[in-house]
Amino acid sequence: MKRQHGFTLIEALVALAILSFGLMGIAAMQLNALNSASRGYQHSVATLAAVDAQERLWEALADANNCTSDELKLAGMQTDWKKHWERDTPSNPLRNATLDITGNSCTYTITVTLDNVENEDGYGAVTYTVRLPENT
Repeated sequence: MKRQHGFTLIEALVALAILSFGLMGIAAMQLNALNSASRGYQHSVATLAAVDAQERLWEALADANNCTSDELKLAGMQTDWKKHWERDTPSNPLRNATLDITGNSCTYTITVTLDNVENEDGYGAVTYTVRLPENT
């Protein structure tokens, strides 16, 4: 019998299977990187929205006599915030977000919760604590 040189069909199929598993691993890593980048973008926009809510508190303080929640009219401020940030467009990462401003005295906690982001690793909500001056 004559000895053959080169690869057999089984060797080629095994090499193809190994290559396909490697490519699936690379695709999974790419998908994970895309997901992380998207969550990072949404978190950045939520941070910007929370800072905007903080600035709205400061603006309301300029019109109020003191920094209590009754004087600042939080309900109206939250409604204005929602109108500005929750535009229902597919590209808006905050279209399903919620804003919660709680507090008494002059310390307020601003929480922006993203509806479409998992809360498993803490990226679903952005929380800020703001202390306003007592006398204006």
